[in-house]
Amino acid sequence: MGDLSDDAKLFLSIGLDEKRAKDTTKNKELTEVLKGLIHDAGVQGGCDKGVGNALYTVATSLPADAAAHRPMIAKYIGSGQVHSSLQLKAALQFLTKKKGDKVDASEFERESGVGIVVSPEQIKDAVASVLQSKKADLAAKGWGIPIGDLLNPLREALRWADPASVKTELDRQLEASLGPKVAAAPKKAEEKKPDKKEEKHEVDTALPVEDAALPKSVPIKIYQCESFENKRVTFSGWVHHLRAQKKIAFIELRDGTGFLQCVLAGKVASPVEAHLKRESSVRVTGTLTLPPPEKHVPGRFELQVDFWQVVGPSDADFEEKINTESDVDQLFDQRHIVLRGTHASTLMKLRSITLKCFRDHFFARHYFEVTPPTLVQTQCEGGSTLFGLDYFGEQAYLTQSSQLYLETMVPSLGDVFCIAQSYRAEKSRTRRHLSEYTHLEAERPFITFEDLLNTIEELVVDTCERIEKEAGDLLRSVNPNFKVPKRPFKRLSYTEAIDFCREHKILNPKTEADFVFGEDISEAPERAMTDMIGEPILMTKFPVEIKSFYMQRDAKDPRLTESVDLLIPTVGEIVGGSMRIWDHAELMAAYKREGLDPSPYYWFTDQRKYGSVPHGGYGMGLDRFLTWLCGEDHIRNVCLYPRYKGRCEP
Repeated sequence: MGDLSDDAKLFLSIGLDEKRAKDTTKNKELTEVLKGLIHDAGVQGGCDKGVGNALYTVATSLPADAAAHRPMIAKYIGSGQVHSSLQLKAALQFLTKKKGDKVDASEFERESGVGIVVSPEQIKDAVASVLQSKKADLAAKGWGIPIGDLLNPLREALRWADPASVKTELDRQLEASLGPKVAAAPKKAEEKKPDKKEEKHEVDTALPVEDAALPKSVPIKIYQCESFENKRVTFSGWVHHLRAQKKIAFIELRDGTGFLQCVLAGKVASPVEAHLKRESSVRVTGTLTLPPPEKHVPGRFELQVDFWQVVGPSDADFEEKINTESDVDQLFDQRHIVLRGTHASTLMKLRSITLKCFRDHFFARHYFEVTPPTLVQTQCEGGSTLFGLDYFGEQAYLTQSSQLYLETMVPSLGDVFCIAQSYRAEKSRTRRHLSEYTHLEAERPFITFEDLLNTIEELVVDTCERIEKEAGDLLRSVNPNFKVPKRPFKRLSYTEAIDFCREHKILNPKTEADFVFGEDISEAPERAMTDMIGEPILMTKFPVEIKSFYMQRDAKDPRLTESVDLLIPTVGEIVGGSMRIWDHAELMAAYKREGLDPSPYYWFTDQRKYGSVPHGGYGMGLDRFLTWLCGEDHIRNVCLYPRYKGRCEP
């Protein structure tokens, strides 16, 4: 990013891709319009990508004679009240018609669906109502009723609903009413003598029969291909892609361990179009061959198929679930479908491998893994981000961190770690925030602050080296530019970071002035600083006031804590750690300073009464680490089913 202008960096930070960000800055007028929209929307770098791209659409789509309305629509987008592609399209059409005329806010909101979210129950009721009104037609025509007769009134009744969700519910209720859809019988053609040429090209749709004279096949997985060249084998998997012609067909098979091209010719290929669609589950049998290098095939090997059978068919509507025009909300509504794709499944494989490599790092250094509870009655990182719940009549919370429990295991097991879910009730919708995330945490006794910094540095570098060794090709398929970071990492104290921000005109977004000592360097300026420096940074020694109660004070400057954040370019903070208060009296004073009742923490406080020692630890957001590792622009892409404000399904 070193060759990007400040404007391009700003546009990149709100979700535009690098090419679009650069191209935008070549147009001075468009640059100023987009910067104005960002300001009017009240968003900062790291906002939801959908917000940034919506603002770009406004900048490029709203004509000049309607430019006076840009601030208004920007505010609606920034507040999340205009969030879907349908609402944005309607809003732009409405404002384009108004041109320079004064706009009535209530009329705009009504015509643009501002703030409207259509629930599944509303869709269900509307479909039932339309089917009731068409009851006579359905009785007479059944599945032959023109689909437009049903969809057109639904479009009016459910103007702001997701079209795919409406179609799915309509199909469900039709099937419940009419029974499974049966293909219409072909119209009887006029009798004529069969044409020999037509007879020659008639397709045999009968499923193939296995030749009993062939050698018995061996069932294997795709990852085992190397050991079975020129052998007759059977694979079970899903049709990832399908290309069928008259006399030959190609199936790209997926079984979770890899991809394999399967070639079907002659009679084996004839029934393919009649019986197979994308995502059908199948068993394919044939001879495994190694084609010449110039014939590029997935997984290097190719299967010459002599027999196949359908295990589970795939409905034809699969192709309607998502497409290149699907917006972010549609993609996450259909996350179970997206995860079958090449890119998403590769990210999930890398997530699994990364977890293994972190564990291998710890076990190689004789750590023990522990499994702390996630239902708790104490706070670790401040009460404002706690998810509360009723625990059989008692107040309880979803954990923010397992650190306090890890500390209780240090006298028993020594160096310990855990990988567990943590929860933060933050309302932020940025590229790096989640409500539920995977938290890797570790604690070590008898160490110094410098030991802690070296421990974090070693964790990141060693794990990256392990991932590259174990899955380098897979990693480069999603992030070809990844390089293992070099040690030592740059050290930068909080005070030095304040000076850096002042020197480079990075302002505090809350005050719109220079940062002063004691202020928290929030996400956007922190990432701007990190991207300028362009390498991993161990930022150290934060003021007591902006850090958690349990952090050890710096012996040389009691205003500061022995604390550290690891900052990574493009993502920002991925690790937070500190030395822990280990003196009993000092911990009691910290409780008092923070207004915390020490009684629920008795088990934590006891660690300072019975053989206390200097100790420290850290927590890493695994999802942020993966975002950086895989070169993704948004943290939710590396999660299985991400949870953030406004998203708790599927």
